[in-house]
Amino acid sequence: MKTCLKTLALAACFLAGGAHADAVDSDAAFGSALRVSFNGFDGLITRDPVELGLAETGRRVVLNPGEGTEIGANARDLGENGLWGARGNPLDGLTPTPTGSGNFLASSSGPVHFSFGEAVQSVGAYLNQFRLDGETPSLLLTAYGQNGAVLESFSYSIQTAFDSYNEGKFLGFVRTQADIYGFSVAGSNVSLDELSFATPVPEPQSAALLLGGLGLLLAWAQRRRPQA
Repeated sequence: MKTCLKTLALAACFLAGGAHADAVDSDAAFGSALRVSFNGFDGLITRDPVELGLAETGRRVVLNPGEGTEIGANARDLGENGLWGARGNPLDGLTPTPTGSGNFLASSSGPVHFSFGEAVQSVGAYLNQFRLDGETPSLLLTAYGQNGAVLESFSYSIQTAFDSYNEGKFLGFVRTQADIYGFSVAGSNVSLDELSFATPVPEPQSAALLLGGLGLLLAWAQRRRPQA
């Protein structure tokens, strides 16, 4: 019977699909995601952990700031990558831009790390960073599991026009199951907005297939049990 139960567990994992992360450079898969806008902050500079998510999303999201992190920034000169800022005052009405609206998060040197109270399946944000002429700085994005183990990471170099305004790139991860407990962005002079995360409900067809397969395996296990 123990062998049968082990077989059932392995089969369930097979039907559910193995965990795998895909790095994404588009917000196409984040249409229904929860978002942290940073509009509730105004120029907060701190090295202490800050809770970001409860007010806007109802989910616990804690930021562990790097050195020189400003929560609720409203203007950044990104050199050859243009400018970020002037997105409108939350009290007077926000100005939509390609990378969000209102305030954002900026970090001059240290990495920024977000921790989630519940596992998420996808996570990402709009990003850009300061760039000098002739240089190609890059960002390192990392997704972490429950115990801090690295699930996936990748580097990306963003280049936008020198006269661009609030331009950038959406970067992140989408996995086959909800096992992301942390997300970090490392790089110099980083601007970040619209931190987005989601844990989609399984599609009815997928859930039905999984339950049906488990039902067949349980029936098979019952038939192989010794008769009393």
